[in-house]
This record gives sequence, C-alpha cells and structure tokens, in this order.
Amino acid sequence: MISMFAKYEPSEIEPKWQKVWEEKGLNKTDIAGAKKPFYNLWMFPYPSAEGLHVGHAFASTASDIYGRFKRLQGFDVFQPIGYDSFGIHSENFALKIGEHPKKFTDRATKNYERQLRAMGHMYDWSRTVTTSDPNYYKWTQWIFLQIYKAGLAYRGKAMVNFCPKCKTVLSDEQVVDGACERCKTAVEKKEMEQWFFKITAFADRLLKNLDNLDWTAKIKLTQKNWIGKKIGVLVNFDAVEIFTTRIDTILGATFVVLSPNHSLANKIKTVVNPATKKEIPVFVDEYVLDSVGTGAIMGVPAYDERDMAFAKKNNLPILTDFELVLDIKIGKEMVIYHLRDWLISRQRYWGAPIPMINCAKCGWVAVPEKDLPILLPEITDYQPEGNGRGPLANHPEFYQTKCPKCGGEATRETDVCDTFLDSSWYELRYPSTRSSGSDQVPFDPEITKKWLPVNMYMGGAEHAVLHLMYFRFVTMVLRDLGFIDFEEPTKSFFAHGLIIKDKAKMSKSRGNVVNPDEYITKYGVDSLRLYFMFMGPVEQGGDFRDDGIKGMRRWVDRVFRIVSSNLSNLSKRSNPILERELNKLIQKAERDFESRHYNTTIAKMMEFINLLSDDKLQMTNEQIKKFLIILAPFAPHLAEELYQILEIQGQVLEPRIPALPDGRQNLRPSAFLSIHQQPWPKSDLLPQAELATVIIQINGKLRGKLENIKTDLADNQELLVEKAKQDSNVKKFLFGKKIKQVIYAKGKVLNFVCG
Repeated sequence: MISMFAKYEPSEIEPKWQKVWEEKGLNKTDIAGAKKPFYNLWMFPYPSAEGLHVGHAFASTASDIYGRFKRLQGFDVFQPIGYDSFGIHSENFALKIGEHPKKFTDRATKNYERQLRAMGHMYDWSRTVTTSDPNYYKWTQWIFLQIYKAGLAYRGKAMVNFCPKCKTVLSDEQVVDGACERCKTAVEKKEMEQWFFKITAFADRLLKNLDNLDWTAKIKLTQKNWIGKKIGVLVNFDAVEIFTTRIDTILGATFVVLSPNHSLANKIKTVVNPATKKEIPVFVDEYVLDSVGTGAIMGVPAYDERDMAFAKKNNLPILTDFELVLDIKIGKEMVIYHLRDWLISRQRYWGAPIPMINCAKCGWVAVPEKDLPILLPEITDYQPEGNGRGPLANHPEFYQTKCPKCGGEATRETDVCDTFLDSSWYELRYPSTRSSGSDQVPFDPEITKKWLPVNMYMGGAEHAVLHLMYFRFVTMVLRDLGFIDFEEPTKSFFAHGLIIKDKAKMSKSRGNVVNPDEYITKYGVDSLRLYFMFMGPVEQGGDFRDDGIKGMRRWVDRVFRIVSSNLSNLSKRSNPILERELNKLIQKAERDFESRHYNTTIAKMMEFINLLSDDKLQMTNEQIKKFLIILAPFAPHLAEELYQILEIQGQVLEPRIPALPDGRQNLRPSAFLSIHQQPWPKSDLLPQAELATVIIQINGKLRGKLENIKTDLADNQELLVEKAKQDSNVKKFLFGKKIKQVIYAKGKVLNFVCG
C-alpha cells in the first residue's frame, strides 16, 4: 500500500488510493448509525454525450472539498451522486445521433461515473439514483398523484410557450429572453390543453420564506423578482381591465396598449380614461406581455421610459403637467404575481408517463397507486412530431386501458412529465435508496427525519427559477400533506460561478472546450482540483488557462519533495515561527472553507511551503500531520500518500505481495487509518477578529458602506440596519420613502427595498 516515490506520480498514486478507499468503504455513510449527520449535496448533472465537462468538474470539486472539510470536523457526511437522466437534454442528443434515448443514457451515465470516480470525490456510490430508472420514476409518478389528490394539479386550456425545434411546450421558467432555454430557438404561442401544478397558491409562502433562508443572496433576489408580488389597483378602461401600481398617475394616461394575445386585441380602437373621461386610443404591441398583470397597460409616457418611446414612435400626446391623484377611488385594490402555474406536460417520449387516465364517463381519473410505475415502453418511433401530441399517442398498446372507477374503455395520458419534476424530490430519495422496504415507499420516514433537510446544497445560479423554485414547491406540498415535517428542502444553498477559457465562454465553435480527462491524464487530478480552486472564489468561477495548471502541477511536485524531505529528517522541537504560521493557516482555512474562498487558503499554503524552503526549516511529525490535513480536502491523493509515509515512520512494516512493477516491495503498516479520518487540527492562537465592510444599497444602488464591522455586529441584522440608517447619505436617500423589505447578505451587502 505504501510506496516511496522519488517524485509525485499521479498516474500511479491516484488510482491506488481510490482503490484503497473503495475497498475500505471509506466514503460509505452509516445512514442509520450516524451520530452527527451532515448532508452535503451537489446538484446532480444531466448525462450528455460529451461527458463531464470542466464546469461540472469545477462545481463538483468545490462541493467535494466542503464535504471533506466537514468530515474532518467530525461530522458524518453523506455525499451522494446521481443522474438527472430523463428529459429533453438527453433525448435531443440521442435524436441527433440516431440512438435510442435509453441506450444513449445508459452509456452516458457509465462514462460520467468513470469521470467522477477519477476526480477522487468522496461520493457514496452505493446510493446512486438515476431518474430514468423505473424504481425511481415510480415515485415521481406517485408525487404527481399526491399533488393531484391535493387539488393542486389540473388540466386546462391556456396560451403556452411552444418550442418549434424541441417540438414541445415549455414552462415560463424555461423561456429566457423569448427563447427556449435549452436550444435557444424563439418560442411560439399556442393555445393547448395541458397539465398544470398550482404553484401560484404557494407564491406568498415561497416569497416570505426567502427571508429566513441561508442562500446565496443573488439567488434569493432572483426568486423574489420572479415571484414578482405587486400590490396595486385593478381599474376598468371600458371593457379593458388594467392592473397598475401607479393609480396616482392615471390623469397622465394618454393611451392603452394590449398584448398581442389579449382577448380584445385588434377588436377595439378606443376606450375612455375613467379619471379624465377622455377617449384615448388602444394599440397592440409586443412590449406588453401576457404574463404581466392583465396583459394590458395604461400608457403614462411622463412616468415610464417604454411608454415614452411608444408615444414618440406613434406621435401620441405626452402630458408632463398633471396632478398626481393620491386619494383616487377608481378601481379595486389587488395583489398580483409574475409567477404562473407550473406547466408540467411535455409532448416528448423520454420522460415519466403522466399517471392519469381519461374516461368518457368519469373524466380524468388518477392511476391507482398499486399500479405504479406506469412503465415507459421501448418504442422505435420516439421522435416528437410537433403536432401537440407525444410519440406515445401513436401506440394504442400503451394508451388503451380500463377506467379504474367504472371499468369502461379509457385512454392513458400520452404526455410525459417535465424533467424538473424528477429533480424536485431527489434529495429525499438518496438516503433511503438502500433502506429496508425502499421499494415500498419513496423515502423512509425515520431516515428522512434524521437526514433532511439538506445541510448544504451547491449548484448553478442558472437554476434559480427553474429547479430551485420547483424544488421548494414540492417540498412544501409534501409537508402540507404530512409526509415530511419541514417545508424547505435545504438549510443552505451556495451558487458557484462560471468557468471560462482564455477570457471567453467555452463553445465548440471557439474550440476552447475543456475536457477534464486530458488534464487528469497529463497533470493528475490533485493538480486539477487545486487549480480549479485557485482561480478565484467559488462564487465567481474563473478563467481556465493551461499555463496556470502547469504551474499548479509544479507546486504539487514541490510539496511532495519538501514534505518528503522533512519526513526523512523530522525535527524533534517545534520551531516557533513555523508553529505560528501553521496556526494562522489553520484559522484562515476554517474561515475560507465556510465562505468557499479556497483560493486564499491555497495561497497561504504556498506561503507556508515557501517558508519551509527558503529558511530551510524542519517540521515536527505533528506539524506535518496538521499541514497535510489542511491539504487533504484539496489534494486527497497527495495528502494520503504523504500521510501514510509519515505513519509508517517507527511502525513495524510488512511486505505486501505482489511487489511493485520495478521490483520494490510495497510496504504497508499493520493497521490502516486514512488521513481523511483524522480530526481537524486546532489552532493554539486566539481567534482573530474578522472585520467586514458592508455595502449599503437602496433599491440596489450603492448609497454608502459600513467599514471595520466586527463579527458580532455582522451577525446582527437589526443592529446593522440601525447603524446604516445613521449614515448621512443613506438618510438622505431614505427620506420620505417607505422601507418595504431589508435584504441582507451577511457581512457583504445590506439592501433597503423602498416604495
């Protein structure tokens, strides 16, 4: 097990330790017996043809490092992995290459597992979930049924977003700047009958809970804006109902604009302004959205830039000298939301069949739970047709069935579920995958009570209003139905940044896509892991450069060489300079691990190695051990190799057969204890008081800052708000305004949202 290399050889050392950890079950979590459970979850990937890309490798490594740190702190860390393998992402590529989605997905997930294992992550592979596995989607269908039985699922006609390339409808959240979030094709509006979930019934709850979530501030703000709660007035301009938050400006309204899909579009030419009693023209324009208010607006060019531009373009009057009516009694008060109900139907093949049956006599009837799963049949004509029906509609052997209520002839729903339903509950399944009776329940109640909600969740900011909104909604529903006792799926969420290459976003056309495989082969996975985290704070991402990883590989060799040299000449007395710097490193690492500013801990480790080298100082056995424990989350193989060499010093060694290829004996200590099972080192220095600078914003604009804020004050939002209000510039901009909400990103930004 232990081999003395003259230099660090990742191609030999890294696979060796991965095999040992697997044999020893080092990363398997004792779900039932854990004393200090800590659930560390990375947002699982879509299996793609290209395999694990550098963005996946960066994000999963950042999550893995945090999990390893919490384990060193004494927590029983559960860190699972799985594959979001159903849905359009996998299916589109399968269609492109002419391969059945199931065959392609099976091949892609195997490749992902190979790559993730090579990254040295501490995943508990025994509890992997794959959403296209019938043992999983049986319970996705079960969740659909619970939502339906609770009166929160309905089928209705609506104008929906249709992607002509993907040939399916999309939810509002899956449309970005008018285009399909997956293929970037401009979406079309169609009236279709679809299945919806009543997520809007939870709008206020989804909004209010954000205040108490330890989530990345940007994600919380994005969700808040998407929910889009507005308090205003619904007022009638003749037959046109208009919602406005500025009823006080109604005297300046000189025209009305309808969205192109409004029921009255192109049917009326004028309406009467109910305040001025004057007739004003009606227009139809795309700048008014169906999803905002009633799909109609009153044009007040003096108070809105878009209204001003529209008025100038159409030579409409612009009133600038009119009275703001503060006590007007027109219309009725109303609360609206930007959030729309979740459109769940997809006219595709690769997804969980929606478990509903349509009977001419009984209407829509839920599939009995005992009949789950409704298996997705393997068909050859799985290509979507774009005619409003999924491929399963061409297979009577699938859709012809009996009504569960009356026993008469009936048809199954042939649409499949949105893939975001698959990922809306997967965190509940992971810890229960191998529990007794896991084939009888979606998640074990006792295990769920012990391990959920998730302690730390990491993923991409691009899912702020996709996965993360649905993730929260389904958890709330399950809580209300009594299946779980919490209503938010994760205590903390951390959003990672984006990796670019040589200052440009990665794309095949630019030829700058980074495949981690080639870098692992060339430089070793520990060098890659360290380089990822050295590029900058995790929330910012970084610019991947080949010269940067070359430099990191040189540093890995240097660490191996210098620490190995120390091992052959251990100091018996602690050097006070080394001891002080090592204690500073311990303190800094503890802070940086929590903030994911791993880059500055790596920089501090580099300084420490320089100190050893430049001053020719020797570490004690205990100092080496402490340094290697700090290094271990970043470079688990390098740290394990050096630690095991340290451990055999003074131990009775026995040869292990067979010998190494070059004839050297492979030595092992009589008992194996991994560095990853060690306790986090304690610093002998007094804790350093951290001073923060808190930026003060009003409606997102910089208005001041509080400097040299101590930790205790940074933790106290109430006191910080009072201190911020005393700032003269802040006072000026707050004067006469009502503070509707305070958003605080701890130790960073304090934002007053004013009306």
